[in-house]
Amino acid sequence: MITTLLRYFSPFKGKPRLARLLLGNRINRVKDVLVKGKYGCTFKIPNIIENVGFDIYVDGVFEKKTIELIMQKLTPGGVLVDMGANIGSISLPVCKQLPDLKAVCIEAAERVYGYLDFNVKLNELTNCTIINKALTDTDGAIVNFFSPDEKFGKGSLSSLFTKNAKPVETIRLDTLLRQLDINKVDFIKADIEGYEYHAFKGAEKLLLAENAPDILFEFVDWAEDAAHDCKAGDAQQLLLKYGYTLYTWSSNNERTLMDKIQTTGNAMIYATKNIK
Repeated sequence: MITTLLRYFSPFKGKPRLARLLLGNRINRVKDVLVKGKYGCTFKIPNIIENVGFDIYVDGVFEKKTIELIMQKLTPGGVLVDMGANIGSISLPVCKQLPDLKAVCIEAAERVYGYLDFNVKLNELTNCTIINKALTDTDGAIVNFFSPDEKFGKGSLSSLFTKNAKPVETIRLDTLLRQLDINKVDFIKADIEGYEYHAFKGAEKLLLAENAPDILFEFVDWAEDAAHDCKAGDAQQLLLKYGYTLYTWSSNNERTLMDKIQTTGNAMIYATKNIK
């Protein structure tokens, strides 16, 4: 009944706080629950402690503006690559609305990948290919992936949120696309906790092309600083080297041209070679 009431109201400032107040201790008790979301999607979410699960539980959607942006940028029959797909919170709504789309969803955390697999099958999606590997600039290495149980949206190749790790095989995006016989990608959404530089480096062939995909990724200074052989701003610098123009992107869909690389704080960054 509480969730029905919360769903009645569109998102507004203070709604998350109100929702947490109304839900009380239930926040800690809700686990492995099926939630009917927007866009005709149903999700199995591990918990509602993590923002991904909380937002789907309360609003029926996670990062609605991101979903809308991706849909605006995809062409009929286009290809979406979701780096750090998690439980499918972004890709599944897009796949539901664009049945002629092909989505490649990569999730490194073994446990979270299980939810992604379940959700893809639950929603009977045939246009979504899921991969349980870690995107880096190296093929075939076995590395530790750290994924906290409660904060399931915070998995990383660095032990930022937990010391518990599971082994996972690495793959370059260029290699993966070749294996899937995909020659062109329209859009990349990346959320891999500071390891975007390594993933972009492993997609050099794709990203150097004139028809390279637009990219949306989150920059967080401490996450990128914590990544191996990387410092804050390196992902942006690499994309500039590949010929991209960078913008900051806000949730009201405004883009602001970046006049320099951002090395502190956080921002959503939109990278494109199509500056028309």
